[in-house]
Order: sequence, then structure tokens, then C-alpha cells
Amino acid sequence: MSRALSFGERAEEYDRWRPTYPVEAVAWLAPTPPARVVEIGAGTGRLTSLLLERGCDVDAVEPDPRMRAVLARNNPDARCRASDSTALPVPDGSADAVLVADAWHWFDPVATMEEVRRVLRPGGWLGLVWNVVAEPVEPWEHALAGPDMYDRTTKGGADGVRQRLPLASPDELEFAAFDWVWDLTPDHRAANLATTSMAIAMDPAEREAWLESARAELQGVCDAAGRDSMPIRHRASCTRWTPA
Repeated sequence: MSRALSFGERAEEYDRWRPTYPVEAVAWLAPTPPARVVEIGAGTGRLTSLLLERGCDVDAVEPDPRMRAVLARNNPDARCRASDSTALPVPDGSADAVLVADAWHWFDPVATMEEVRRVLRPGGWLGLVWNVVAEPVEPWEHALAGPDMYDRTTKGGADGVRQRLPLASPDELEFAAFDWVWDLTPDHRAANLATTSMAIAMDPAEREAWLESARAELQGVCDAAGRDSMPIRHRASCTRWTPA
């Protein structure tokens, strides 16, 4: 989790520039209120806020104190807990669902799945969601994404998710995808990319050059279209594991 904790260096920027999730995806992932939901790796609370709006009773678990401070500020009605995915601070059989948004790839899957199984009530599930860039269709989308952007952001599709859930049998898994559009200006695109683990891991000069290139790419597309921003198509890729 050490690299995952690097996001705390940019907690305020992360909170400002990261995207939300479509309500249809949240409705598919979350049980009917007033269910108890444990969210692991809650970050600054993008999904947490939507769960609270839905009427869920939320335990938001986040190990990084800098991220957790923003999480608690944004979501005073959630129980914000300091822990990681292998030691959830909730009793056995107490959760209707455990949800993870754009964070499962940071966890030890076997240890976390065992812990999830411990805290779930009978019939409860683990729900995962990743916000990914939709497969490019328009010429400008291909030019903007680059040859490897779609492959890097899809997390391998359903087959890739199955590999990330080694304790799940095929009949315990469900998949869904929800398309949505994020209207981005060039500056917003660069600011969002600056909060990614890839950018955080770069040295400052390399990071600034990469972000300026990304900003300039979208600026060129906007100029050609006569727009201030462009509708970047995204997909909320969702999975549910209901242990037998």
C-alpha cells in the first residue's frame, strides 16, 4: 500500500479534480437503503458522498490520514475509519455490502477477500467499480487517447477482474458497465492527470512535461472544434462478488 499512500500528498487536488460516478452505477453496486455499507480505500469520499445521498449507513475506511481528513470534512455523516483492507474495523457479519472504487488493484486480493467474507452478512456482496476511459471511436478520441490509453485504463475487462478476485467462483460474479460523459477543459484534464499514481511517481520535470503535453493535446482538439471543452466518454466498469 506504500505507493497507494502517495495520493495523500495531493489530497486536496485529488478531491477537486477526480471524477464522480454515475448514479446508475451506484444503484447497481449498493444495496437498498438503509443498508450498512463498508467502503474500503474511500479516499476523499467521491463514492462515499453518493452512498450517503442514497441513504446508506456508511463506514468509510481510509488508511492515509491526509485523505481521511478530507473524507471526514466532506462526509460528516459517515463513520470515517483508519485502517486498511485486511483489518476492517467492523464486526463479523455486520455489512450488507463492501464497496471499493478505483482502489482494488492496490490491495492484497486473497487477504482482502477473506476479510470481506468475514464482515458480510449472508447474501451480502463485494462491489468494485473503476472509472475508465471509453474505447475511442471518433478520430479526435484516438488522437487524444494515444495507442495504449484504452488498454491501460480498462483493467483487462471482465477477464482481468476475475484474475483480481482469486477466491471467487464464476457463478458468484456479476458484471455491469455504465457509460457517461465527462466534459473536460484542457486545464482540468492536466489537473486530473496530476493526481494519478503515474504522475506522482515521476520526477518534477518529467511530470510537468507530461502534463503540459496532455493539456496541449486537448487544447488542440478544442481549438479545432471551436469549443472550450470536449466531452470525454467514460465507462464505470462494475463487478459484484456474492460469496456462497
